Amino acid sequence: MAEHICLQFARQQGVTIRIARCFAFVGPYLPMRDHFAIGNFIADALEEERITVRGDGTPIRSYLYAAELAAWLWVILSRGEGEGIYNVGSDQPISIADLACLTAEHLAPGKPMIIGERSLDADNHRSVYLPCIERARNRLGLVPRIGLIEAIKRTAAWHRSSRTLEPHQPDEVVRNPDPATKH
Repeated sequence: MAEHICLQFARQQGVTIRIARCFAFVGPYLPMRDHFAIGNFIADALEEERITVRGDGTPIRSYLYAAELAAWLWVILSRGEGEGIYNVGSDQPISIADLACLTAEHLAPGKPMIIGERSLDADNHRSVYLPCIERARNRLGLVPRIGLIEAIKRTAAWHRSSRTLEPHQPDEVVRNPDPATKH
C-alpha cells in the first residue's frame, strides 16, 4: 500500500520517485538478540555453549551485507528509473539450518547445534523469502559482491570490537508480529 500511495503522490505532484524493497541483511548494528536468525546464530557462536535454531530450520532466506545495501540504495537513487521498483538483497538462497551450520563452521568450529522439531513457519505460506534482483542487476548492474561467509565474519568482528553483544535471556522469547520477517 505504501508503494501505491507513493506512486500516486509522485504522479499527482510531478515528482520522480524510486522504490527500494529491502530484504534481509547482515552487518554492523544488526541486533544480535532479536528475531533475526542470523544475528542470533552469530551471538550464539560468539557467546553461548551451542547454536540454537528455533524451529526446524527449513525456511529459505538470503542475506546481503549491509555496506552493499547502502551502495545499492545510492545507485538506485542516482541512476534508477523514475517510478522504478527495485528489490534490494541477495538472490543466493540458504536454509536457516544451513545458515546456522555455516555460522558455526566459520565462527565456532565444533560448537554443537540444536535444531527445533517444529517449524515456526507452520502457518506461514511464505517459508521462502528470496528476492528477484533481475531489474537491479540488468538495469543498474547491481550484484552481491560480498559473500555470506565474509559477511558473517565481518559482522562478528564488528560486534566483538564494539562489544554490542547482549547477555542471553534463555526464558525470553521474542515474537515478531510479522511472520514474513521472522528470519
